Amino acid sequence: MRRKVIQIAESTQLISLPRKWCVERGIKRGDELEVEALGCRLTVTTDKGLQSESVEVDVTKLDRSSMMHLIRGLYKKGYDEIKLDFSRSITHHYRTEQDISISSVVHQEVNRCPGLEIVEEKKTYILLKVISNADPKELDNVLRRTFILISDTCKDLIMAAKNNDRILLESIEEKHDNVTRFISHSLRLINKRHDETKNTHFMYYTISMLDKIVDIAKETARNLLNYDKKMVVESHEIMEHICESYGMFYDLFYKFDLEKVHKITELKEKVYSDLIAKTKNVAPEEVLFLFDMYQALEIFNTLTETRMSMEY
Repeated sequence: MRRKVIQIAESTQLISLPRKWCVERGIKRGDELEVEALGCRLTVTTDKGLQSESVEVDVTKLDRSSMMHLIRGLYKKGYDEIKLDFSRSITHHYRTEQDISISSVVHQEVNRCPGLEIVEEKKTYILLKVISNADPKELDNVLRRTFILISDTCKDLIMAAKNNDRILLESIEEKHDNVTRFISHSLRLINKRHDETKNTHFMYYTISMLDKIVDIAKETARNLLNYDKKMVVESHEIMEHICESYGMFYDLFYKFDLEKVHKITELKEKVYSDLIAKTKNVAPEEVLFLFDMYQALEIFNTLTETRMSMEY
């Protein structure tokens, strides 16, 4: 939108603020706003967030996983009230090939969304509300904690695979759910900040991809539980290198250095070479697990590009 400049005396120039923006955030006479000059742009920021936002969706046709992703997506987007309507109380879970109640699905997903609670549950709908909104300024702390939790999950996966520790492998699912809570919370905080900068989209993408990394760890743990054998030394070494790449990206994210970018690429190519050269006598199931995990390196490769873009 365009605004005309109003000249006041000789040294003061004014422009009007968009009426809709002011109403949505309750801006009143006498309020202070943060104004920042960014080259040819000016940004005007307020600590006041949007008024409570609500959405209503009919989830009757959704399966269990799609319904969970819908709730999570609406939560991330910043909605404070979510009403889920349905004409039947049962949905399908494709992985277990069972029908389960919509109520159980909603309860499970709500536990992954900090601050979101079920406030009303009836025969044809469930109403969710965010009863405690975190300060968007907490994003940095939440994100750093997310990185640490993923690091712990990777280390536990390596140890569990080496020893075929079924208890530790089973715990990866719970660790995944906890990381998912932090990731969803982080993305919601970004959307609630409403202070878009040139790096906002890069940051959102990076955090979203961390969700894919922990998903790979979860799926690997499930596969190893079904396999129920100790992995051979060659396979375990490749797994360690894949998880090492995560630690290298974590370090790059907070302490940027182009030399670290080079090392991440170098390790990726080494792992690929090892997958070809060292798995000729490895059980096909293990090779499949390793190639599934290798997807994480492709993600790190893309995230490295994203991190470089954020730096300059």
